[in-house]
Amino acid sequence: MQIPTTNEPQCRRCGQCCRSGGPALHVQDLPLIQDGTIPLADIVTLRAGEWVFDQPAQNVVPLETEMLKIKGRDGGWTCIYLSPESNLCAVYATRPAECEALFCEDTGPLQAMYARDRLTRADLLPEGHPLRELMAEHDRRCDPRRMEALAQAAREGDREAGESLKEMVVYDMELRRLVPEKSGMAPELNDFLFGRPLRVLLGAMNVKVYDTGDTVRFNFQA
Repeated sequence: MQIPTTNEPQCRRCGQCCRSGGPALHVQDLPLIQDGTIPLADIVTLRAGEWVFDQPAQNVVPLETEMLKIKGRDGGWTCIYLSPESNLCAVYATRPAECEALFCEDTGPLQAMYARDRLTRADLLPEGHPLRELMAEHDRRCDPRRMEALAQAAREGDREAGESLKEMVVYDMELRRLVPEKSGMAPELNDFLFGRPLRVLLGAMNVKVYDTGDTVRFNFQA
């Protein structure tokens, strides 16, 4: 599509913004979820305490509160709605609010809204939903900040911390296996309900997790 000639800066549609990560979701985006434009299976919850890449600040920071975000593709953060071949967005006509605000040559509008009015899981699951209690229990037992502290202690040789970390990771893995199995829901919803798997978070800390039957073992890489 030809972009009209103008003195105003124009988006080059290079797709680089989308390759840096899909948008976080805000209250303005709630109708897109309610009408199915953005299904819950396409959303990942980043929980409080996780280290994430802050696009406006261009650095990695720990989250103070949870964030709902469009998933990435192929194990990375490239937005799943971006076509890698054409650089076209599958939901461009009804894209989320951050995508409308983002322009790489002027990030002011995105920065102004970035941390405001973010959606949470509680906004999308009604009060009394049977999974909300299970999500709260998972948050309590698999807190990312405690996971990080245990991993650091285990790396330094604390065996008790290592055993506690194993219990945490096994619980997280089993919950993700059992909930779809018992409820019949799609396994892709796990990322929305429980956030990213602990083994993924540990991988970012250079801790590789190996299954060994009914438990796990860790390889603490340099």
